[in-house]
Amino acid sequence: MILKILMGILWLVVIPFGLGILPCRLLQKKYRSPGMIFAVGYLIMMALFECEYLPALFLKANFTTLCLIFRISVGFLSLVSTVLGAKGLKDLSFPKWNAFMVIFVIMVGLQCAARCFQGVTDGDDAYFLGTAVTTYFSNKMYLFDPYTGAVTGLDVRHALSPGGIFIAYLSNCMKVHPAITAHIIFADIALILHYIVYYNIGKVLFEEKEKYISLFACFICVFDVYGSVSLFTPATFLLTRTWQGKSIIANFCVPFAFLLLLLFVRKEETGKIWKQKLAFYGIMTVCVTLSSIAMATTGMMLMPVIFGLGAIIMAIYRKKISLFLTTLLSLIPLGAFAALFLFMF
Repeated sequence: MILKILMGILWLVVIPFGLGILPCRLLQKKYRSPGMIFAVGYLIMMALFECEYLPALFLKANFTTLCLIFRISVGFLSLVSTVLGAKGLKDLSFPKWNAFMVIFVIMVGLQCAARCFQGVTDGDDAYFLGTAVTTYFSNKMYLFDPYTGAVTGLDVRHALSPGGIFIAYLSNCMKVHPAITAHIIFADIALILHYIVYYNIGKVLFEEKEKYISLFACFICVFDVYGSVSLFTPATFLLTRTWQGKSIIANFCVPFAFLLLLLFVRKEETGKIWKQKLAFYGIMTVCVTLSSIAMATTGMMLMPVIFGLGAIIMAIYRKKISLFLTTLLSLIPLGAFAALFLFMF
């Protein structure tokens, strides 16, 4: 049990945090927080998993081979990122503690605790978690029917989105059953990532009024808890399908995409600061789009709309064509995946 906990801390906390250290050095100090580094690290990890999963799928490699290769690569990259970006850790920005910040932390903690004891399941979970379980125990990827366990052909519709296989990978790291990993461990991480992104959105929106940041975060908590007005709201997905790919897109990837866009409309920067910011935007646009595809194929359609429209508006507002061109270059991998998806069908 102790070994599983240590392995979970290593692969689910330490490694993602290490991955985010170097890219976050491109940010200004006020946005370079431990939470931001953690969120960036997870986006990079999911994007890397997508990039390594596809060759393994088409080469018909087994699941344990993918896990071994990915652990080696992500561990190495995390170490390199930590070593090269270590200087930036001394300039981290930490939250300003006040009454609303305490309330926010308590509310998030209560949601995480409730998530551990809540037994919500649905039809999508039967497929998503079924994929994780069949992958984990069969050592094959998308070659078994997740509903029955029967041998079948490649599931073309879902083959480009290894969300369930990513859960199986996390289970493989800790040697914990995929159902436990998804419903408890990864679900709590997904909740924390969700609130980290919204807290950082608050930092951008209330840059000159810091006392309102934690109040904004508290309002987001309230909206999430009482936002289950239908089966299809992001709040419903967050608290009932927390670990599923669609929920990760709606409550982590999409908010982070808007966070990236908001970072570019707040201030006019020039010179080195602008180039660093533009580099961070380009890198993270690629990571967010690939992470979205990794979680669900809907990311192929949703992300071009968000970043395309956002880039046009930003380029006009900031009078910088470089924003639009950077966005186009960053969306090239997404276009390649969309073409591959059409070809497979």
